[in-house]
Amino acid sequence: MLRSRHLLALSARLRAGAAGGGAAAAEAAAVTTSPWQPAQLASLQAWTAAFTSSPQLSAAGRGAAFDTLAAAAARRQPAPGAGAVGGRSSLSTASDVARQAAPAPRGTSKAGSGRSLWSGLFLLAPGALAAFLGHWQWERRQWKAQLLERRRSMMQSEPLDLFAAEQEPDEYSRVTVEGQFDHAASQFVGPRTRQIAGQSKQGYLLMTPLRQPGSHRAVLVNRGWVPAEWRSDEGMRREGQPAGTVRLEALLRHGEDPSTFVPANEPAKGNWFYINVAELAAAAGLPPEAPLVEVVTEEPGSYIGRGPPSATEVLGGRGHIPKVDESYPLPKSLEDLMHFSVMPSDHLNYAATWWTLSAATLALAVKAVRQGVKAR
Repeated sequence: MLRSRHLLALSARLRAGAAGGGAAAAEAAAVTTSPWQPAQLASLQAWTAAFTSSPQLSAAGRGAAFDTLAAAAARRQPAPGAGAVGGRSSLSTASDVARQAAPAPRGTSKAGSGRSLWSGLFLLAPGALAAFLGHWQWERRQWKAQLLERRRSMMQSEPLDLFAAEQEPDEYSRVTVEGQFDHAASQFVGPRTRQIAGQSKQGYLLMTPLRQPGSHRAVLVNRGWVPAEWRSDEGMRREGQPAGTVRLEALLRHGEDPSTFVPANEPAKGNWFYINVAELAAAAGLPPEAPLVEVVTEEPGSYIGRGPPSATEVLGGRGHIPKVDESYPLPKSLEDLMHFSVMPSDHLNYAATWWTLSAATLALAVKAVRQGVKAR
C-alpha cells in the first residue's frame, strides 16, 4: 500500500503541474526506494525519469500515466513497460506508453476540421458562379426567342411604301420602293465567301443606290452576293444591271457591327469591309440619313450571311449550293435571316451545362463543410 500511496501522490502532484519540482522529486524518490523486485525497480526508475522530465507531456498527461502505475502497484503487478532484458533500460518503452496515455493535441483535429471547412467554403464560389451563368444563359435564351418571334412577325407583315411613310419603320419591316438604280455609284462590300457548286468562292455584297424620279428621295439597296470578278469586269456587271424604273419589295435593314479584327472601311480607296450605312450613302452621293433596304427571296437557303463579319474574313454565303447558271446578284432568303450563330436551343444547352456543374460543385462544398463542422 505504501508504494500505491506514493504513486498516487506523485500522480496528483504531476496533474497539478508540479512536475520537476521538489515535491514531485521526493515522491519519486519514495517510490523508487520502496521494496520492489529488481526488474520492477528498474522499470519504475525509467518511468519516473520519463514522466518527470519528458517535454512531450503536459502535467495532465503525466498524471494520467502515473494512474496506470498506481493501479499496477495496488495489484502488485510489474509496472507497464517492465521486463527489460539484460538490464536494458525501459525508458524508450515508458516514453511510448506515456505518449499513448497523453491526450491527442487539440490543435491537430481543429486544423483538419478547419481545412475541410475552408475547402467547402472555397467550393461555394465556383458553384455560385456556375449557377449565375446558367441563369444568364436562360435569360439569353428567352431574349433570343422573343427576338426571333418579333423578327418573324415583322417579315410577315404587310409591306409599307417606304417613300410614303411618315417615319422610318423598324428594322426587318417589309417595305416597297420604286425608282431607278444608279449603277455607276455601286459599292462592293467584302470579301464575302459562299459555296458555288460545292466550292468556296470569293465575292462581294453589291450596294446600289435607287433614286425616285422627280424627287430627292433615295435608298441604298443591298442587292445580294456577286462574284469577285464583278468588281473589275464591267461586262459581267452589265448583265445584272436592270434599266428603267423598278419596283422592289425588300426589308428595312441597319448596318453591321464589325468584330474587333475586321479592318476599318477605306471610303477614299473604295474598300468596304463591313456595312456602314452613313459612309456608304455618302460615298454614293446620298444624304447620310438615307435608309438601307435588302432584297430577299423566299427560296429557302438561297444565301446565308449570318451576323457581322468575322476576324478571318467577312462572312458570306454558306450552306446552300446554288446552280452554276444562277444569275447574279444572289439575295438572302427569309430563312437565312431567321438564323443566329447562337440559337435559343444552344442557350438552353449552355444553361443546362452550367447548372449541372453548379449542382456538382455545391454538393462537394456541402459535404466538405459538414465534415468540417463534425470534426470541431
